Amino acid sequence: MKSFRVIGLMSGTSLDGLDIADVTFNLSDSNQWSFVLNQGALYIFDQMLLSRLKAGFQLPAHELIALSADLGRYYAEKVNCFIAEYEVDRTKIDLLSSHGQTIFHQPQKGYTLQIGNGPELAVNTNLKTVVDFRTKDVALGGNGAPLIPVADHLIFSNYADTFLNLGGFSNFSFKENGRVLSYDICPVNILINELMREVGQEFDENGNFGKQGEINMELLSKLNLLPFYNETGPKSLGWEWMKEHVSPLLNNSMKAQDKIRTLYEHMAFQIGLSINKSNSKTTLVTGGGAKNNFLIERIRFYTKSKIVVPNNKLIDYKEAIGFAFLGLLRWQEKINVWSSVTGSKRDSSSGVLLTP
Repeated sequence: MKSFRVIGLMSGTSLDGLDIADVTFNLSDSNQWSFVLNQGALYIFDQMLLSRLKAGFQLPAHELIALSADLGRYYAEKVNCFIAEYEVDRTKIDLLSSHGQTIFHQPQKGYTLQIGNGPELAVNTNLKTVVDFRTKDVALGGNGAPLIPVADHLIFSNYADTFLNLGGFSNFSFKENGRVLSYDICPVNILINELMREVGQEFDENGNFGKQGEINMELLSKLNLLPFYNETGPKSLGWEWMKEHVSPLLNNSMKAQDKIRTLYEHMAFQIGLSINKSNSKTTLVTGGGAKNNFLIERIRFYTKSKIVVPNNKLIDYKEAIGFAFLGLLRWQEKINVWSSVTGSKRDSSSGVLLTP
């Protein structure tokens, strides 16, 4: 048995903060992976940093570069706080692995950008660091996403046979004829949180606000007719797609409650459709949306698969655990991106390895 200790960082498109996970990975003599989550913590972005991140896609180049450097230092500061708070022996940490904050993601145009300056992170934590997981796959003609399916099927497969993440966007991964396939289904928290902020709240706890609204059938029909849902093969979503295709449909006098209720029905319908197509028996649901009881209830309505909602620690830190694992594979120069998932020309070992 070989053991490795990695700290994984994840900050998603829903901008709810920075997840940090301290994980021990074990590799058995039969080449099977397992893991133990030692500690996990969420660090909420302060209002100044949050407002800069929200405006990131609109910033001029020099301000975006400055934001990336500042974010790298912020990540490092929080990692150092985490190590101190949980009394982690820094000498036992093999690696730090950071997803970064996605600002642009347009693989069809040949680019993606995750900020959070890697050298700042490596130097200020004094730890070997892996960053920038997506750009190599995009260079290989892939979507640069989704990446977590590698972790799903190598370290989480004892939980279920298919995997649904409800983060900023929903992502689904499954096996078909022995190959792992995956794609983004629809926007989730990135939309709901934005609408909730309009009524003075950061998110819709348990789905209670949207649950009280009424479904607008006209809006629901327009959402379900978006061309993306008829596309096949590997596909991924980004902030830009949502702003171009979904936000214009919501710019009307409809009550926020009714918009959110309609969006929940749309999300559940599209997610249920995807799960059913996979002939899934069990589906592990993680990400912030897994705590939205009403959304989970509506997903259960639309699918035949058994929906498995795990404990809060796995819900909260699965992606940080996943990127810790992807960083470990990169450090070992093993494949950590599958072309069957992203649509790239070949599998790859992706990410930039930095020394302090």
